[in-house]
Parts: sequence; structure tokens; C-alpha cells
Amino acid sequence: MFSGASSVTAVLIIGLGVFVVYTRLRNWFDSNIPIIFYLIFLVYMGSVDGKVPLPLTIAAFGLGLALRFEFMNTTFVRVVKFLELGALGAVLYLSSTAVLFG
Repeated sequence: MFSGASSVTAVLIIGLGVFVVYTRLRNWFDSNIPIIFYLIFLVYMGSVDGKVPLPLTIAAFGLGLALRFEFMNTTFVRVVKFLELGALGAVLYLSSTAVLFG
């Protein structure tokens, strides 16, 4: 699936995704890095015909956008953060296996 420059780009995007996981674990909800990551990831997967399902990526993006709201209570924030980390983990796993195993 990935070859040459596209696999290097995929690894860099996966690295940015790992940084997004770090920002979520540190509770930096006002950071724009996750939104930028999801936009870059959606454009990249659309251009290379990736193996990551589009609904999964859009769900993770929607959960990431939901964390930007400041009026949610702490329990709801924890649930949304847990769901987003699960979806983001699945996205990163699927894209890393596509890079490693073709």
C-alpha cells in the first residue's frame, strides 16, 4: 500500500498521532494539535487510499472536537476522552500495521 515517500510521510503522521495521545493524557484540551492532526490524517488517507476506515477516523475527529467544549462536566469529559483515545489508538494501530506489513 505505502511505498517510498508515502511510507515516510505515514510514519511522520503516526508520530504526530502519538503526540496527540500525549496531549490528551496531559489534559491539554485547549490545544489545536489534535484538530490539525485529524485534518492532516483525513487528507492523507484520502490521497493514498489508506486501509483505515473513514467512519472510525471521523468518529475520532468528532470526539476530539467535542473535547474542545468547556461546559462539559468532568465525568462526561472522561468518557469522551476515553472513547477518543480508543478510536485514536485504533487509527494509529491500523495505519502502523499498513506501513509495516504493506
